[in-house]
Amino acid sequence: MQNTNAPAADTGDAMSPRRSFEFGPSHIPYRILLLGKMIDRVTAQHVRDTAQLSLAEWRVLTHVEMIGKCSAAEVASVAYSDRAEVSRAIGSLEQRGFVQREANPRNRKSSLVSLTTEGKAVHALIRGERGKFYERWLTDLGDAERMALNAALDKVTRRLTESAPHMFDI
Repeated sequence: MQNTNAPAADTGDAMSPRRSFEFGPSHIPYRILLLGKMIDRVTAQHVRDTAQLSLAEWRVLTHVEMIGKCSAAEVASVAYSDRAEVSRAIGSLEQRGFVQREANPRNRKSSLVSLTTEGKAVHALIRGERGKFYERWLTDLGDAERMALNAALDKVTRRLTESAPHMFDI
């Protein structure tokens, strides 16, 4: 029986200083977490190099583009982000001319945020390149595998939110 917790055999590859581990099915949540961190690292570098944006600013820009005119609280809710981090990112994006704010007719304490023409252009530029990254990352998966992975992630997400509804706006 193979020990799935033991380090994988060292290949002696000088280009690979990081030890590799073989994970089994019981480690899927951890592997998803690691994959998310890896994607964050690559994304942060890309948006920094392309448009001098932080990862938080990129996420806000993307969510405002997807949602349309919205409040900072709405962005924080759909992105599962800290409201203060979202507010700081919005402030920075506003200073750079990528978003604009207007009064929220439903709530005097908040404003509504939308992308400016420049914000839309920056988003389109980065998103187009990101799409190429995503396609490369998924190139080994056929259409059926992609659909199955997406469905499986939906199931895990549903169970996670059901297990801790107080932590999510559901």
